[in-house]
Amino acid sequence: MISPLLIVVAALLSAGAVAIAARLSRWSATSLAAGAGGTFVAVAAWRLIANLFALNDDFMPAVSVADVGCLIAGALPPALVVSKQWASRSLVIATGALVAFVVNVVIL
Repeated sequence: MISPLLIVVAALLSAGAVAIAARLSRWSATSLAAGAGGTFVAVAAWRLIANLFALNDDFMPAVSVADVGCLIAGALPPALVVSKQWASRSLVIATGALVAFVVNVVIL
């Protein structure tokens, strides 16, 4: 079982990375807040669900089903926020996915 404190830290780091990528991509404040806030909620919710269903066992060194699920949890909120310019959106989506995954592999 993963500590709730570590789940919150992982979700905050993931959301912070999305916020930075969104800012660098010149997203509006509303889109940035929705993407980052959504990533925080999605990663935290997914990790809590993963705790309930015991999905934290590694299937390869340092990677669990719960970690892989963070790729989706980190990417989905920014993907839902996307606007007309795909280049700036893809950076934020990729950042949400990859940082959520890496942070969860490293600290959880």
